[in-house]
Amino acid sequence: MDWSWKVFLITLPIAIIFSMFSRGAMNAQNVAKHGPEADYRANPGMAIFGSITGGAVWAAIITAIIGLF
Repeated sequence: MDWSWKVFLITLPIAIIFSMFSRGAMNAQNVAKHGPEADYRANPGMAIFGSITGGAVWAAIITAIIGLF
């Protein structure tokens, strides 16, 4: 079981992009449920931070799964 920084750094930007797309796709539901403060355009800094964090988590999960094989 090996951790590969190469795999992590390759999957990181891909996971961040998917995270940003999913955040945009869920925006209407989030605004309907939590009000206008849930709109990602209301706080773009946190939207970017959340997308990077989510992407890093998914990249780490993918890297760990690949490392098992």
